[in-house]
Amino acid sequence: MSKLTQFQDFIRSNGKDLTGVDVPVVLSNEEAKLPELNFTFGWTIEIGVSEHEHGGHCPSGIKCGSASNAYDDANNKAKEYVSGQNSLFNDRFIKILGPDVAENFLIKDRGLKSAPETYVGSKVCYNCSGSGKQNCGSCHGSGSTSCSGCSGSGRNHVTRYENNRTVHTTETCSSCWGSGSKTCYNCSGSGKVTCRTCDGGGYLYFSYTIDGEAKRSTKWEYNTSDYHEWTSDYVKKTGLKIVHHLDDITEVDVKGALDGCTFIYAFKAKLPTLQFTANIDNVDTTLCFGGNKNSTHDAGGVYDPAVWSVAQKLAGGSKSNDKAALSTPAVKNIIEANETNTSIALLEENWVSSDIKDAVVSNYQTLVTQLKKQSVKGIAPKMIGSMFKFAFLFLTIGILFAVMYPTFAQETAYRMSVTQIPEWMLALVTMKFGLFGLPAWCNYLFIIGLFWLSYKGIQKWYWKNIGQGKIWLLALSLTLLVPHIGFTLYYNGIEVIQHTLEITNALMAASLLVGLYVVVIGTKLPNKWYTKIAGFIAGIGVYCGLHYGLFILNSRIGFIENHDRYPFEMLQSLRPGTLFMAENLIEWAMLTVIFAYFLTRRQFWLKAKTEVADYDSPVLLKSMNMEK
Repeated sequence: MSKLTQFQDFIRSNGKDLTGVDVPVVLSNEEAKLPELNFTFGWTIEIGVSEHEHGGHCPSGIKCGSASNAYDDANNKAKEYVSGQNSLFNDRFIKILGPDVAENFLIKDRGLKSAPETYVGSKVCYNCSGSGKQNCGSCHGSGSTSCSGCSGSGRNHVTRYENNRTVHTTETCSSCWGSGSKTCYNCSGSGKVTCRTCDGGGYLYFSYTIDGEAKRSTKWEYNTSDYHEWTSDYVKKTGLKIVHHLDDITEVDVKGALDGCTFIYAFKAKLPTLQFTANIDNVDTTLCFGGNKNSTHDAGGVYDPAVWSVAQKLAGGSKSNDKAALSTPAVKNIIEANETNTSIALLEENWVSSDIKDAVVSNYQTLVTQLKKQSVKGIAPKMIGSMFKFAFLFLTIGILFAVMYPTFAQETAYRMSVTQIPEWMLALVTMKFGLFGLPAWCNYLFIIGLFWLSYKGIQKWYWKNIGQGKIWLLALSLTLLVPHIGFTLYYNGIEVIQHTLEITNALMAASLLVGLYVVVIGTKLPNKWYTKIAGFIAGIGVYCGLHYGLFILNSRIGFIENHDRYPFEMLQSLRPGTLFMAENLIEWAMLTVIFAYFLTRRQFWLKAKTEVADYDSPVLLKSMNMEK
């Protein structure tokens, strides 16, 4: 089989695999070429002085007194190596390069280690000014610290319960016996500790070494007119890798300097090349194969018509066409290379031209935009409806809780609300009190730990990938709200136990509020508009029947004592609950907005992900930010 037939079959079979359609390529005018290239390699020996800090420990080396003297001595010695008076680094590089340059010219930048001389000097410690001592960090040099038990006041606030009332008083701090301060445990009251920077020596030591590095420069040039227009781009892309495809490498004389390099070598090489004329749809283009492995280096965009016949239907409004295009290997590879900013042979070797690539990417971006718009279509009215739903849900729960524990509900104004969180957090960070009876500085450990847990939890369990800014905002919000919610549930739970449960009032309130859900369900369940009307009427009938039954039952059991004022007394049973919800209006509104916003968005996101996943395209999920 001739090379022409071999490459023609190769292009056709690969084109069909990539695009799903036949690529009618006909090759002709096979032409062998052997362009000659010159490669020149050079190395420059760079010598520099490096500074190394050793703290209070004096290293071995040539003692020069001050650090500035050591630096000057090292630089003067480095100039000897640069001037050639001392050939240490040049000799080292020659040994690395070896006598047979043809086997070693692929050596890249190479470190030449350090010269044997090390110059040592010292400076007065900047932290202690040479005294070897520094102010104690615990007491800031005063020798005593504020008592953590009473925050320096000498007295502690005490709260206790007596005869069903809360009593507040103060008493002398048992930790400092009323003085408000303690002897610093870190410096034993002296106010000074050993300087950590110089370990108490008063001086910092520096060493200076002379380091060498061989840096390479490379250039190439044509030495013949027998080359192709693609050769320049090919050699620039492949660089020295092309050497593995070259034949007949011979050393030549170097003409001129190469970027001031000290060591310069040059090589002459020939690049075996085959060139064909490719005819696709009566349009001629050029294909070039170069090197011993017959690598394709310019395919002339032979796949353009076939790829575009599939890709032009992308984002045209047909889901089946979109799925077919995204499953086509060529289209898929182009999109993935663009989204991940990577290179593929399909583009690098010009099997598909840059114009087609740009058109494919443009259509894909249009598809992503269409899907993003569809994913949030109708979210606004859905979110408003969710706000009404959750508002009534939390209203029902709050009122039922309040009527079950009316005495507890009456005291709600005296408890900390969410509006007092900033004041509470300020007192926490200024260490005006310590959580759980621990020292006040432990507050920061709790805050940092809770923020870290919130941050990691959002990264792991939030239903979709979000930006760093949103993660930080949500983590900060949780850090503020979680302690409030936790302490509220804990302390209020303990307090609820001490109050009497009113079952009768709860049943009356439940009949008024929970019964309304029957009307909602009766309206929502039917599919047809006229059956919804019938369901609404039926729900009203059930609701009225429920309350008529309770009215009849009340005459015998006596839920409400004044039967003649039954409707009025029935509504009055809700009064403690409405007052309770009015006092907690901000918390009620916050819960409503949070649940409506996040649950609605999650519902829409999951629905959109299900639809996008149907395209069976991982890169589309990534573009839509739905990998998670």
